[in-house]
Amino acid sequence: MGLTIWDTTVARVGLFANVVPRAVASARAAKNGDERLGIPPSKVGARTVGESAVDELFVALNSVLRDVSEIDDLAAAVQRCDAAAPVLTELGVTGVNRPQPVPTILRRSRKRFTTTVYDHVDFKLDVDLPEPMAAYAPYLDGVSSARVLAHEEPGRRWIIWVHGAGQGRPDDMFSFRAAHLHEKLGYNVVLPVLPAHGARRHPNVAFPGFDPLENIAVTIRAVAEIRALVSWIGAQDPAEVTIAGTSLGGPLAGLVAGLEPLVSSVLALVPMLGVHTTLAHHMDRVGKIGREAAALLRSDSVRAVSSVVDPLAVTPYAEPDRRLVIAALNDRVTWVTAAQKLHHHWGGRIEWYAGGHVGHVFSGRVRELTDEFLAEAAAATP
Repeated sequence: MGLTIWDTTVARVGLFANVVPRAVASARAAKNGDERLGIPPSKVGARTVGESAVDELFVALNSVLRDVSEIDDLAAAVQRCDAAAPVLTELGVTGVNRPQPVPTILRRSRKRFTTTVYDHVDFKLDVDLPEPMAAYAPYLDGVSSARVLAHEEPGRRWIIWVHGAGQGRPDDMFSFRAAHLHEKLGYNVVLPVLPAHGARRHPNVAFPGFDPLENIAVTIRAVAEIRALVSWIGAQDPAEVTIAGTSLGGPLAGLVAGLEPLVSSVLALVPMLGVHTTLAHHMDRVGKIGREAAALLRSDSVRAVSSVVDPLAVTPYAEPDRRLVIAALNDRVTWVTAAQKLHHHWGGRIEWYAGGHVGHVFSGRVRELTDEFLAEAAAATP
């Protein structure tokens, strides 16, 4: 197709070389905000530039890790979407993402991460993927898992926190402040390990990757597992449930909140909105092959099959004041318009902080906003 690996290599080197210039430019642009979209101006300083630079470095590193040198393979994957689209769109969001029973608990073992003791719960769940996804089923079967911190007394409020891409490791206990949520705010905490993440990684599955149907199959499985955990909570301790999601976990949390009536509060932190649109956005910067890949990922058939896992296709059961988006004004990974679109769909509340996507882990403002929202929910629990 006249597209060369050399071109892509040069473009990737450019991504690394331009980390700081892009960070400075994006921080300056964020200073103006966007009144039309309701995005406030951001302060500009060493920290905001530094957080933007971390985001840019993250994007550059992922451009190397997510190789798209075989453009013909991606084109073939998009052709498979052409055939799958009519089946999936006829089923729709609720037809593809079916209610899940209480899962079979296989084992529950005591673990420790630094000073935090938690239960590692392995469970079995049979998920029937739609026919176009059948080829991916062998890679997604097996044992599902979650990390749980639960109080002994019944009636405590529960929170399920869905991690982002590349997470699902024990250090999620730190990233999502599991001990703080459990001990200080009084929640029972569940941290699912998503398919193809953490110890569940599989050599044949890259997620998010450049096979749209595989991405959707993993997403369907992830939603099913989270819904099964909601059923598990309801069966043993029927209390209200909050669901939160970070980055890639944001749209998963949004989907579950729109499918499960037991979820009475939902929080999306620096949410991604569309795996394929996000990949396309960044691939546009990786030379000719990247631009070709971006065009394929934006094709009508990819959009059609992606619609069955689109959080904008459902509305959370939670009341509008129990829906919160926390967004970074200098987000260079999922960009600010993703958070704004989710907020416009949800209504409810959106809060901004002057920082980057990766930097949310260390942001005092993010911790403050999260604690305030979760404390309100806990106070409202009878």
